[in-house]
Amino acid sequence: MLDNYVFKYKNRKKFINKSGGIALGYKSYLEDFIKPIDTECKFVLWFSVDKVILKTSENVIFGIIYVPPESSNYSSVDAFSEIELEFQRLNKNSEFICLLGDMNARTGILPDYVDLNANDDFFEQNVLDISEFTDVTILDDMGLSRLRNSPDTVINSFGRKLISFCKDNNLFIFNGRVGKDKIGMSTSKNNSVIDYVVGTSLLLQIVHDFEIFEFNKLYSDVHSPLALTLRLNDSFSGKKSTNKKSFPRIKPWKQEKK
Repeated sequence: MLDNYVFKYKNRKKFINKSGGIALGYKSYLEDFIKPIDTECKFVLWFSVDKVILKTSENVIFGIIYVPPESSNYSSVDAFSEIELEFQRLNKNSEFICLLGDMNARTGILPDYVDLNANDDFFEQNVLDISEFTDVTILDDMGLSRLRNSPDTVINSFGRKLISFCKDNNLFIFNGRVGKDKIGMSTSKNNSVIDYVVGTSLLLQIVHDFEIFEFNKLYSDVHSPLALTLRLNDSFSGKKSTNKKSFPRIKPWKQEKK
């Protein structure tokens, strides 16, 4: 274990011995400002970062995601639905939310937003008021391309689920669009894009840079490192915040009986 660091884990519960899962690590002096959020979904580890660090109006919520491949025994067709339910509940506490990690979703260059100027299948099927639903114009305002770049042309079922997740919840994929990754880099050694950073429009506005580094077997046997840099509060002193916002433990979703 590294000195002066704090680590939090969400391990698989199926086995007696700890086997696989998600980990969060941060420097110990930030312990008063970074708080894990206890939830049931095994595919995401949520935590909040105090608004004083990033000078935002609300605490910023992050979800570290690992969705096993579709062919894995640990995978689930409901993985994205389970993550989405928890996202929507946490979204009531903050509109600054970022999801990042290995989603094993291959999205090609499918649009992750509802197009105001096209006959979008999502709109036709759900009959929504698009003008109130999408924040896509924020991309135009920030000089970001609506069309993502990607070296991966494959689309799988998890990729379609991720795209629906984004459209349903006004989220944008940063890959192939933001920072140094505007060119669109692969995230694994087989030239596929399966690792993502996804965020709300408010989160997008505090991004300083996003970059995908070259594959290096010292870090992973398959994945390339992803680096997201946010704009920090220059006056942040590292002292304990006096204005905390707590998040209740999220219980499993239960279908109401009719």
